[in-house]
Amino acid sequence: MPLKKVLVGLVSSYRYDKKVVDTTIANLEAAKLHEAIQTRQLHSDDVIYILSTRNLGQLRASFERYKQDYGYSIDQHITSCGKGLLESIMKVVILCIDSPEKHFAEVVRTSVIGLGTDEDALTRAIVTRAEIDMLKVRGEYNKMNSSSLDQAVADDTSGDYRDFLMTLLGLGI
Repeated sequence: MPLKKVLVGLVSSYRYDKKVVDTTIANLEAAKLHEAIQTRQLHSDDVIYILSTRNLGQLRASFERYKQDYGYSIDQHITSCGKGLLESIMKVVILCIDSPEKHFAEVVRTSVIGLGTDEDALTRAIVTRAEIDMLKVRGEYNKMNSSSLDQAVADDTSGDYRDFLMTLLGLGI
Protein backbone atom coordinates (compact mmCIF):
# COMPACT_ATOMS: atom_id res chain seq x y z
CA MET A 1 0.00 0.00 0.00
CA PRO A 2 2.78 2.57 0.74
CA LEU A 3 4.25 1.95 -2.71
CA LYS A 4 0.89 2.56 -4.38
CA LYS A 5 0.46 5.77 -2.38
CA VAL A 6 3.84 7.09 -3.54
CA LEU A 7 3.36 6.16 -7.20
CA VAL A 8 -0.16 7.56 -7.42
CA GLY A 9 1.02 10.78 -5.76
CA LEU A 10 3.87 11.18 -8.21
CA VAL A 11 1.80 10.67 -11.36
CA SER A 12 -1.41 12.43 -10.43
CA SER A 13 -0.44 15.71 -8.84
CA TYR A 14 0.09 19.19 -10.20
CA ARG A 15 3.74 20.26 -10.18
CA TYR A 16 4.32 23.99 -9.78
CA ASP A 17 6.29 24.88 -12.90
CA LYS A 18 7.67 28.32 -12.09
CA LYS A 19 11.41 28.54 -11.54
CA VAL A 20 11.11 30.32 -8.19
CA VAL A 21 13.22 28.86 -5.36
CA ASP A 22 12.48 29.76 -1.74
CA THR A 23 15.35 28.98 0.64
CA THR A 24 13.03 29.04 3.67
CA ILE A 25 10.92 26.31 2.09
CA ALA A 26 14.09 24.39 1.19
CA ASN A 27 15.19 24.50 4.85
CA LEU A 28 11.81 23.36 6.15
CA GLU A 29 11.41 20.62 3.59
CA ALA A 30 14.94 19.30 4.11
CA ALA A 31 14.01 18.87 7.79
CA LYS A 32 10.73 17.13 6.89
CA LEU A 33 12.51 14.78 4.51
CA HIS A 34 15.13 14.01 7.16
CA GLU A 35 12.46 13.22 9.74
CA ALA A 36 10.66 10.91 7.30
CA ILE A 37 13.88 9.06 6.52
CA GLN A 38 14.84 8.77 10.20
CA THR A 39 11.43 7.30 11.04
CA ARG A 40 11.43 5.18 7.86
CA GLN A 41 8.23 6.84 6.67
CA LEU A 42 9.16 7.45 3.02
CA HIS A 43 5.50 7.17 2.10
CA SER A 44 4.40 9.98 4.45
CA ASP A 45 2.07 12.65 3.12
CA ASP A 46 4.79 15.29 3.56
CA VAL A 47 7.29 13.38 1.40
CA ILE A 48 4.74 12.71 -1.33
CA TYR A 49 3.59 16.34 -1.30
CA ILE A 50 7.15 17.65 -1.54
CA LEU A 51 8.25 15.30 -4.33
CA SER A 52 5.08 15.63 -6.37
CA THR A 53 4.31 19.35 -6.22
CA ARG A 54 7.59 21.28 -6.01
CA ASN A 55 9.41 22.51 -9.10
CA LEU A 56 12.77 20.97 -9.93
CA GLY A 57 14.76 23.98 -8.74
CA GLN A 58 12.98 23.96 -5.37
CA LEU A 59 13.56 20.23 -4.99
CA ARG A 60 17.24 20.55 -5.85
CA ALA A 61 17.56 23.36 -3.29
CA SER A 62 15.91 21.16 -0.66
CA PHE A 63 18.22 18.24 -1.50
CA GLU A 64 21.27 20.51 -1.32
CA ARG A 65 20.09 21.90 2.02
CA TYR A 66 19.58 18.33 3.24
CA LYS A 67 23.18 17.49 2.38
CA GLN A 68 24.47 20.66 4.09
CA ASP A 69 22.45 20.07 7.25
CA TYR A 70 22.87 16.31 7.64
CA GLY A 71 26.23 15.58 6.00
CA TYR A 72 24.98 13.05 3.47
CA SER A 73 22.94 13.25 0.31
CA ILE A 74 19.31 12.30 0.64
CA ASP A 75 19.74 9.19 -1.50
CA GLN A 76 22.57 7.99 0.76
CA HIS A 77 20.28 8.32 3.77
CA ILE A 78 17.44 6.53 1.97
CA THR A 79 19.80 3.58 1.50
CA SER A 80 19.99 3.34 5.29
CA CYS A 81 16.20 2.81 5.39
CA GLY A 82 16.57 -0.53 3.64
CA LYS A 83 16.78 -2.02 0.19
CA GLY A 84 13.14 -2.66 -0.56
CA LEU A 85 11.14 -1.65 -3.60
CA LEU A 86 9.91 1.60 -2.01
CA GLU A 87 13.45 2.68 -1.15
CA SER A 88 14.65 1.81 -4.65
CA ILE A 89 11.85 3.79 -6.27
CA MET A 90 12.48 6.79 -4.03
CA LYS A 91 16.17 6.74 -4.94
CA VAL A 92 15.31 6.66 -8.67
CA VAL A 93 12.82 9.53 -8.23
CA ILE A 94 15.46 11.60 -6.45
CA LEU A 95 18.11 10.73 -9.05
CA CYS A 96 15.75 11.75 -11.87
CA ILE A 97 15.09 15.06 -10.15
CA ASP A 98 18.63 15.80 -9.03
CA SER A 99 20.64 14.43 -11.95
CA PRO A 100 18.57 13.10 -14.85
CA GLU A 101 21.67 12.60 -17.00
CA LYS A 102 23.02 10.04 -14.50
CA HIS A 103 19.70 8.22 -14.47
CA PHE A 104 19.52 7.99 -18.25
CA ALA A 105 23.18 6.94 -18.53
CA GLU A 106 22.36 4.09 -16.16
CA VAL A 107 19.24 3.19 -18.17
CA VAL A 108 21.33 2.99 -21.35
CA ARG A 109 24.00 0.94 -19.58
CA THR A 110 21.56 -1.61 -18.18
CA SER A 111 19.74 -1.88 -21.51
CA VAL A 112 22.89 -2.86 -23.44
CA ILE A 113 24.77 -4.88 -20.83
CA GLY A 114 24.72 -8.67 -21.00
CA LEU A 115 22.96 -10.82 -23.55
CA GLY A 116 20.36 -9.10 -25.69
CA THR A 117 19.22 -5.53 -25.68
CA ASP A 118 16.31 -4.01 -23.80
CA GLU A 119 15.19 -2.12 -26.89
CA ASP A 120 12.25 -0.43 -25.17
CA ALA A 121 14.42 1.07 -22.43
CA LEU A 122 17.22 1.99 -24.83
CA THR A 123 14.86 3.66 -27.30
CA ARG A 124 13.00 5.54 -24.57
CA ALA A 125 16.22 6.85 -23.03
CA ILE A 126 17.72 8.04 -26.31
CA VAL A 127 14.52 9.45 -27.81
CA THR A 128 13.55 11.39 -24.68
CA ARG A 129 17.00 12.91 -24.14
CA ALA A 130 18.15 13.43 -27.76
CA GLU A 131 17.36 17.14 -27.90
CA ILE A 132 17.52 17.89 -24.20
CA ASP A 133 20.74 16.76 -22.58
CA MET A 134 22.26 13.89 -24.57
CA LEU A 135 25.73 15.45 -24.28
CA LYS A 136 25.44 15.27 -20.49
CA VAL A 137 24.10 11.70 -20.66
CA ARG A 138 27.04 10.80 -22.90
CA GLY A 139 29.49 12.35 -20.44
CA GLU A 140 27.98 10.51 -17.47
CA TYR A 141 27.97 7.24 -19.41
CA ASN A 142 31.65 7.70 -20.27
CA LYS A 143 32.46 8.32 -16.58
CA MET A 144 30.60 5.16 -15.53
CA ASN A 145 31.88 2.77 -18.22
CA SER A 146 35.00 1.78 -20.11
CA SER A 147 33.39 2.35 -23.52
CA SER A 148 31.56 5.32 -24.98
CA LEU A 149 27.78 5.48 -25.14
CA ASP A 150 27.96 5.72 -28.93
CA GLN A 151 30.12 2.60 -29.17
CA ALA A 152 27.93 0.64 -26.74
CA VAL A 153 24.80 1.45 -28.76
CA ALA A 154 26.51 0.67 -32.08
CA ASP A 155 27.87 -2.65 -30.76
CA ASP A 156 24.57 -3.78 -29.27
CA THR A 157 22.19 -2.87 -32.12
CA SER A 158 22.01 -3.48 -35.85
CA GLY A 159 20.34 -2.50 -39.11
CA ASP A 160 17.79 0.28 -39.38
CA TYR A 161 17.35 0.32 -35.60
CA ARG A 162 21.06 1.10 -35.13
CA ASP A 163 20.91 3.76 -37.87
CA PHE A 164 17.89 5.36 -36.17
CA LEU A 165 19.58 5.50 -32.75
CA MET A 166 22.89 6.69 -34.17
CA THR A 167 21.06 9.50 -36.00
CA LEU A 168 19.43 10.56 -32.73
CA LEU A 169 22.86 10.49 -31.12
CA GLY A 170 24.03 12.89 -33.84
CA LEU A 171 26.27 10.44 -35.64
CA GLY A 172 24.19 9.97 -38.79
CA ILE A 173 24.24 6.88 -40.94
